[in-house]
Amino acid sequence: MDCPTNVLLRENTMKKFSASKTLELLCNRLNDGLRYVSQKISQVLAWTDQKMNSHFDIYLFLKYSLMYCVIWCVSEIGLSWVMLSIIYLVLMKEKKDKLTVRLLLAYMNIPTIKSIYIAAPKERPSWVTFPDMERVEWLNKIIRQLWPYAGHYVKDLCKYSIEPSLRTALEEYKLSGFQFEKIILGDTPPRFSGVKVYDDTSRHEIIMDMDVAYAGDCKFEVSVSKFKMGIKDLRICGKMRVVMKPLVKQIPLVGGLQVFFLNNPDVDFNLIGLADVFDMPGLSDILRSIVTDQIGYMMVLPNRYPIQLVEDIDVVELKCPLPAGVIRIHVIEAHNLMKKDVGIMGMGKSDPYCILHLGAQKFQTKTINNTINPKWDFCCEFLTDVIRSQEIDIEVFDFDDTPGKNDFLGRANLDVQEIWKSGEIDMWVPLSDAKSGRLHIRATWLELSDSAPALDLQLEEIRALQNTTKNPLHSAVLMVWVDSAKKLNHTPDPFVRLHVGNTKHETTVRQRTNDPVFEEGFSFLVRNPKTQELQVEVVDQKTNTVQGKLELDLNMLLKEKNLEIVSEDYSLSGASGGLAAIKLSLTLRILKTALKTDDGDGGPKEKDVPPPAKVEERKPSVETTLEEVMSSAASPLMHMLPSATDNSSLRHRPSVSNSGMHGLGRIELSVKYGPRNNLVVVVHQVQGLQKEEDGELPDPYVKLYLLPDRSKDSKRKTDVIKDECNPKFDERFEYAVSPNELTHRRLEVSVINKKGLLFLQRSSTMGQIHMDCGLLDAEKVTQWYDLAPAMDEEEE
Repeated sequence: MDCPTNVLLRENTMKKFSASKTLELLCNRLNDGLRYVSQKISQVLAWTDQKMNSHFDIYLFLKYSLMYCVIWCVSEIGLSWVMLSIIYLVLMKEKKDKLTVRLLLAYMNIPTIKSIYIAAPKERPSWVTFPDMERVEWLNKIIRQLWPYAGHYVKDLCKYSIEPSLRTALEEYKLSGFQFEKIILGDTPPRFSGVKVYDDTSRHEIIMDMDVAYAGDCKFEVSVSKFKMGIKDLRICGKMRVVMKPLVKQIPLVGGLQVFFLNNPDVDFNLIGLADVFDMPGLSDILRSIVTDQIGYMMVLPNRYPIQLVEDIDVVELKCPLPAGVIRIHVIEAHNLMKKDVGIMGMGKSDPYCILHLGAQKFQTKTINNTINPKWDFCCEFLTDVIRSQEIDIEVFDFDDTPGKNDFLGRANLDVQEIWKSGEIDMWVPLSDAKSGRLHIRATWLELSDSAPALDLQLEEIRALQNTTKNPLHSAVLMVWVDSAKKLNHTPDPFVRLHVGNTKHETTVRQRTNDPVFEEGFSFLVRNPKTQELQVEVVDQKTNTVQGKLELDLNMLLKEKNLEIVSEDYSLSGASGGLAAIKLSLTLRILKTALKTDDGDGGPKEKDVPPPAKVEERKPSVETTLEEVMSSAASPLMHMLPSATDNSSLRHRPSVSNSGMHGLGRIELSVKYGPRNNLVVVVHQVQGLQKEEDGELPDPYVKLYLLPDRSKDSKRKTDVIKDECNPKFDERFEYAVSPNELTHRRLEVSVINKKGLLFLQRSSTMGQIHMDCGLLDAEKVTQWYDLAPAMDEEEE
């Protein structure tokens, strides 16, 4: 047997050998990584030089000079304007090339060193920022192999789906006869930089979010009004969602796919042919907006691109699923916006308006002239198909008479899932990407109900809201499934046109058939089902004649079971022979307001819940008195930690002690880290503040710092509430902070008493809390915190 000394010596030797092997392996891996990164950077630099040399040369200057010299010769434009136009176009071309370089960097997905330390946060691959996103290089290799075979599918898609809709869109600009002449996909496939698979979904579906970037060498040549033009170097970046639903018990185990973008992707391209000659503000903006709108019409929510994989599935559920709900947004006002219009002695104002986006849905407020504190009172409603990972984007602009010159005043984002959880939010939201300004927004979540009596309640709420806003509001959602038509006249190219109020939808065209099968669904927001009707027309695209029409009173749906009619054949009036018919399925859902906070089961607490029954009063017994004494004694212990109860129980049920553990009061906050690398803090309310020594009520406000940065950039403040010990703020603030920084940051929240006027004003800290941002709990966003004495008492 070995002696203990030999055994110990052998163990130490093995440990040293294992450590040296591990260190050698790590060094080899690091060298391979550095070599790979250097190769990628060299490729990018070489590509950049080639791109700049091929585009930014003397040919570009001569081309624009010749074009504008011709314009100068046949018109009275001064020579100086011609030279300014040439310089502007050359600078725009250089800007496009720089954008191409940035998108190529993101497309190549250069790892670790380039992505983390050089790229901006928005340009980093998602798997770097979010740990739940995974790299999928194996998927990119598969797509690279399949890409040459995708050409025929894309050609059919462009010819039969995109070409008709683009032809209709261009006719609004007096451009007719649009058609694809040449479609070349090129050799560069799209690339997926990160994938997230959700594991808390229904067992009958699989949901994936994928960051897709396409910076390809494709080329599309088209003809419009007998002119040849086209686009090349198409670039698309965005977040795509793939829903595998339903799951079936036969191969391929997935019944169908739904593919769509959660929000409008970033789209850019270069023009060729005649369009490149006139690549100037106006025409190029029109073409880009048309391309972006068509992508949104096909694949941005609420629009989806469905793919059926198995025959025996519910096609209606795949192609036209029921919306999750409706969000009613009320943009009330703004405060302290930036001044963009130049005035005398710095007294300029702005002419602000808002644009609201949710996926492909878009609304715009009216313009309020000459103010930085506008009041819009604008209401709109978004159909919402997806709850998580989607945001309502609100952008504020200063209107100018010059087209394309509206100044940007800032943006705000609302998380759809947060609105769904809360039922209703009403708060001031600060504008990001702006020096100053905030928006007062109210957002309400509306459920879909199949109960006809709920209609009267919703109509009453709409009448009350219409007193403050002139915008039309809705009480119901109508889903129409157009299955097929039969026995049409002659041999037309039919499509179906649907009208409800001022909203119109059209199916795709079916070529040369008397019995077309459409299988398409559409959703309409309805103001009042008791008085409105659905108008249906079957139209021949070749002759633009109506093959037959139908009018249906929506009031009849209120009498149907579950407010729906399934696969009903309706005769079309106006058709020769009287035999033409169309098969439709109709579903009506009543909007129902739900005010709630997250109650643990993810479902709303309804607004119209009947009040609880009264409990008979009885004399206190010995047992009840003991219970009350024990509960009152235990209450200070319950308030030592942030409450784990949900927001609704705290808002609607008064706590046992509002003064907190230190007797300074309590504050209610919502703190979470958002998907845009932003720390979101919502200050709801404060309770139990102490009066001043002379008995006066305080004038409190809340001040925030993201430590260790105690500077003006880190400072956030709420409004001052006069003479109140229980102030309610409901104001939201944001900090842009990376995930790596978040673990080293602390949030300091102070309640300040701002009493007095001008030089007699005194500001003292009434209470304070500190939060470690690295320990945020995603499951407990909204909590109460006991105010403690200030660590560093400071005067404002």
